[in-house]
Amino acid sequence: MPPRLRFQASTAWPITAILAPRSAVPFRRAISAVTTPPIHESIHVPCRSNGFITVDVFHGLKSSSPTILYLPSGPVLPGTQDEEAGVISLLRETTGGTVARINYRASAAHNYPTPFHDVLYGFDWIRENLLLDEFKRPYLARLGICGELMGGSLATMLSLTECRLGESRIGATALNNPIVDWVFPDELPVVDPSELPEPLAPDETAFPAEEDMMDSSQVSTKTSKPRKTRKRTPKSPPQTAWQRYGDNKILPTLTLVAERDNLFTKPDDYLDRFASPMHFFRSPHAQLLRPQHDDIFASKQPDEILDIEAQMILDHYNSITHQTPPAPELPILSRCRSYARNYPPAGSKLSLPAWSITAGLASPLADQASELAKVLRRSAARHALKSHAGRTRWHDKAEKEMYEELAEEKVHLRSLPGLGLWTDQADDEWEKSIRNVGTWMKERLETGNT
Repeated sequence: MPPRLRFQASTAWPITAILAPRSAVPFRRAISAVTTPPIHESIHVPCRSNGFITVDVFHGLKSSSPTILYLPSGPVLPGTQDEEAGVISLLRETTGGTVARINYRASAAHNYPTPFHDVLYGFDWIRENLLLDEFKRPYLARLGICGELMGGSLATMLSLTECRLGESRIGATALNNPIVDWVFPDELPVVDPSELPEPLAPDETAFPAEEDMMDSSQVSTKTSKPRKTRKRTPKSPPQTAWQRYGDNKILPTLTLVAERDNLFTKPDDYLDRFASPMHFFRSPHAQLLRPQHDDIFASKQPDEILDIEAQMILDHYNSITHQTPPAPELPILSRCRSYARNYPPAGSKLSLPAWSITAGLASPLADQASELAKVLRRSAARHALKSHAGRTRWHDKAEKEMYEELAEEKVHLRSLPGLGLWTDQADDEWEKSIRNVGTWMKERLETGNT
């Protein structure tokens, strides 16, 4: 994480009034009870040696109102500034809070890791400049965060890492159609699950990602002898959301893949946990296979060293038949087995926030939202069981159901009609969805609700 920011920010022209330009002074809340801050301010936030970003602050009606971060949908869905302004307006109305939009950079010129560095700089600025009382004293607070598509990816990353107890932290996270795994395994060749290769390097656990690590019965499965079964013709797996809805006109899978290749210089980058936050909870479903180049073999010593005369003849022959070598092959993404990971790690003092996850019924990203909710619920159930009983495995089915019910209260998953995009405002459904998010977030950020 970049070091905490120390800088001075200039205040831009507010939208609702024409003010005299200010000199570069630190942003502060007004002390006078009569003077209120402007409704909207745009702040330039330096990013050390990597330029600057802007943070748009839409102030709440009260200084004690909650603070909510909003992360735009990014280049995956360009040209939605007006629609996102409507989303921010509704969030501010329903929560009564201050909404701070972090305008992170994401393009071929500002590829990863620039986007999440920008978000971290913006988050630091918000904690240091917006969480101040009328006497300019900092106070601890739980913040909310909202994001869709790429903004949902970055919001997930921030929520998983900036939730440390004893600090101002993310306490409630609302995501819509988040991109939490840039690998997109459905674009890779299909491999029968029984024939998937092991990853090149061992992972944190030996539990397959699909299994529940808290189930005691999983421990004895490896010792039992496999029973002989008749070979049957394998059934084709059901289509995924990526396959069923990939040809839609607004969010086609071709656009998602093209933007990924535009935002990442090499495949290694989107295998990173901070880029694909699903990998905090499981290893990737794919690995990068690098071909061996000819120069690797050329660097090896031959078994028998040739004499000088034979080497001269060989060099002369090579000089006659020499051709330009072909371009080296690119690294290839290949499917592999995926294994579960424990997050948050023990002793980290990280306390994951409450979650509201939505996705469209016809969205190619619907399966990602469902998987994220599943791993978050498992994490919440494991943490609750460890805190209450000091164990990490269920005793029986009744205990499992009790803790899973608690986890579902902390991690909400809901489907929306169609693509379900917040910025698709063709009917009144989007407004209802945003109001539900605002109401839920206000309740979660109240004292005593976690």
